[in-house]
Amino acid sequence: MPNFVMRTSSECCGFLLTAAVEDYLRAVFCLSARRETTSTSALARYLELAAPTVSGMHRRLAAAGLIRRSGHHRVILTAHGERHAVEVLRRNRLAKVFLAEFLGMPWDEIGAEADVLEHAISPRLESRLTTALGNPTRDPYGNPIPPATGEYVESWQGSLCAAAPCRNFTVERVTDDDSHVLRLLAGLGIHPGRVIARADATPHSGALCVEIDGHPHEMTGAVGHLVFGRAA
Repeated sequence: MPNFVMRTSSECCGFLLTAAVEDYLRAVFCLSARRETTSTSALARYLELAAPTVSGMHRRLAAAGLIRRSGHHRVILTAHGERHAVEVLRRNRLAKVFLAEFLGMPWDEIGAEADVLEHAISPRLESRLTTALGNPTRDPYGNPIPPATGEYVESWQGSLCAAAPCRNFTVERVTDDDSHVLRLLAGLGIHPGRVIARADATPHSGALCVEIDGHPHEMTGAVGHLVFGRAA
């Protein structure tokens, strides 16, 4: 991940926000929002970095007042750190809309490109981009785009796995961390707005049985946990 883009904010800390720092803050925000652990090892897996590299980032950002320790090997964002994380998240999701709608990139390729673009979007470009895109409220995966005011709380609906069997389920968003899963979902035609008929899991394999456009399909429970929405 390139880290030649550096941002400072004279209104708050003046801390040098490299691409690596912005990636880290967004990772902590996203994992916390999904109620997943933010341990050193979890962040290292999410960011595809070595654990010592993440530990070094912990020390730097804690000294800058952007994160703090909470419990055993877990970190959380301070209000200051969350403000920066939300700014990065907004740029990232706007970039995803641009890549999908203007360039027609496939689902599984958008994320990696947006992760690079988010660091190159200036406030002026962000404003122009928002207008050009028609002030979008969600990205291609159904993730809400934080408002420009910076006031934002990320929340997740129930997963497909948690939905009651024999009920219709309307997909509202999917996690976009795994390109393989995204290709699988795209192949099944599962996307935000799609209505799925949820059936029982198969008794022996535990695979999730669903019906899409009248055709039965099976998916693993792990994939079902990455599809979120509500019972219709």
